[in-house]
Amino acid sequence: MVREDKVQVVKDLEELFKSANALVLAEYRGLTVTQQTKLRRELKNAGASFNVVKMSLAKRAAENVGLDSLNEYFAGPTGVAVIESDPVEAAKVLKQFSKDNEAFVVKGGLMDSEPLTLDQINVLAEIEPRDVLLAKIAGGFNAPLVKVAAGAKAVISKAGYALNALVDKKASGEQVSEATNSNDEEVASEEVKKEEE
Repeated sequence: MVREDKVQVVKDLEELFKSANALVLAEYRGLTVTQQTKLRRELKNAGASFNVVKMSLAKRAAENVGLDSLNEYFAGPTGVAVIESDPVEAAKVLKQFSKDNEAFVVKGGLMDSEPLTLDQINVLAEIEPRDVLLAKIAGGFNAPLVKVAAGAKAVISKAGYALNALVDKKASGEQVSEATNSNDEEVASEEVKKEEE
């Protein structure tokens, strides 16, 4: 490779490293072209890319942008997964691809300028998708409101039943005393409490 080409490759890698939310390095020795194509397609759908580059150039680019902690992973045929969107989705793809293809070995990486071990990448892959987490949070906020609404409905219903009973008693000509009114209210209140429990 001509010196000018190498300089350009290093600059391109620096830009990739700066723009990434996360980087994952993996050994790809033994993967067929078909397998590599499948990996690239799956990562692209997850908002990432897989780049096979000369390790000396990748190492130089990492050092130039202050990512020296990646140097330990630049040995042998190593590819760089550059994750520009949700690291969780890309980690899921990498974990599954590694499980399906013994020749693909995830080494480690970097997220928010902090080193990622293989174990941390696996934990990241186990996190539920963002949409599912947001739905759970929304459901958590919604549950107490549903209980309050059900309780309010029960109180209103019981008050309505008590009023109807009072109207029926008056219509039938029975004498309604203050004691009866307070007794009806106590009964209605107790029924509401039982329903809420």
